[in-house]
Amino acid sequence: MTNSTLTCTAAAAALSALLTAGAPAVAQAGGLPQPVSMVQPHDLAGLYAGKTWMWSDGAAYFAPNRRFIAWSGSGKDATYAEGEWRVTPLGRLCFSAIWRSRGPSGRNITCFGHRMAGGQVVYQQREPGGDWYVFKHMKPANGDEYFKFKDGDQASAGVTKVKQELKALSARS
Repeated sequence: MTNSTLTCTAAAAALSALLTAGAPAVAQAGGLPQPVSMVQPHDLAGLYAGKTWMWSDGAAYFAPNRRFIAWSGSGKDATYAEGEWRVTPLGRLCFSAIWRSRGPSGRNITCFGHRMAGGQVVYQQREPGGDWYVFKHMKPANGDEYFKFKDGDQASAGVTKVKQELKALSARS
């Protein structure tokens, strides 16, 4: 494995850990309650557009124009991403971005599936193969992952800070 591959793999692993850390309980031991339906692309886009997903050590902003930015970590573990996001007709949200850290940069694509149960609960799954969990109740409920979403761009300041940290680390090397 090259240093570039290791760095990109490490950044992807860090993102995966951030996205699953503190994730709500699994929907059921067997997965989703039945029956379920697709979340319409327009509705799914509305859940993300213009919102920032706050993580324990970072954040990701889904701009209405489909631009995606994110950051995580600090110091030598700092990383940031710039790219785009999209929704698919099959109820998936994907973001494709170049993640930059102290080492080489690398593109990563991350997708989440979404399903609606009973017209009242949206479930989310990190793809491929993650566990389904409650993403959002139509009437907000404690524990919804969607409580971590805030209106507006709350990620740009963090991206700017990480860029400065990485620049300073690079200057010392």
